[in-house]
Amino acid sequence: MNKKLKKGLQDAFEPPAPTRKKEFLNTIPQLKIGNMSFLYSQLMYIPQYVWGVFSFVLGIAIVGGCFLEKDILWIVSALIPFVALCVIIENARSDVYLMSELEMTTRFSLKSVLLVRMAILGLSHLLLLFFLIPVCAVYNSMFIFQTGLYLVLPYVLTTTIGLWIVRKIHGTESMYLCMGVAIGISGMNFFAQCVFPVIYQMKYISFWFISLMVLIVLCIKEIRKNIKQTEELAWNLS
Repeated sequence: MNKKLKKGLQDAFEPPAPTRKKEFLNTIPQLKIGNMSFLYSQLMYIPQYVWGVFSFVLGIAIVGGCFLEKDILWIVSALIPFVALCVIIENARSDVYLMSELEMTTRFSLKSVLLVRMAILGLSHLLLLFFLIPVCAVYNSMFIFQTGLYLVLPYVLTTTIGLWIVRKIHGTESMYLCMGVAIGISGMNFFAQCVFPVIYQMKYISFWFISLMVLIVLCIKEIRKNIKQTEELAWNLS
């Protein structure tokens, strides 16, 4: 095509520069939303299955404790990894359903949404553990601290490994792997209690405590790396 003709067509179809753009944008009403309203809105977006798992474990502890007594600790300990799995799935849901890019364009950043949802789930699971620990301790005649280690450690272990998986592997494959990890840790609890019950004796409590502290440090690092990865995704798409 002739260069002169091409330039003429380009000039003819070039849209005019917008006038009074800023004044026009200022006339559009902006709905203000407070922190509590934002928190409540994200609470409504958390799927029902999350609360279903929460209620199921709570119900097992209440009802099962009356009939199973000492065995209730090991049953609840085996269910705890699936509670942690809910946090992992919610953390990776945008990536699994390929919604990350779309959510980057919303009013609130994906990082803010993820942090709020993780805070809601973390707080609810903390309350659940605050209830489960004394209940299991009473039925097993154990110290609160000892029972807490047996319940919190599988939760943190599942969360740490799951966060590492969703950071390294994207898509539905990561969810299948996380489910496999939760099932593996759950089965490991039953196996250890049946085959190596000696490790649950009080003399090994320092080993459990040190292991939990190491896992907490690793979990915090994984949370930071996941947040950083979300920020990098937002930067790449901007």
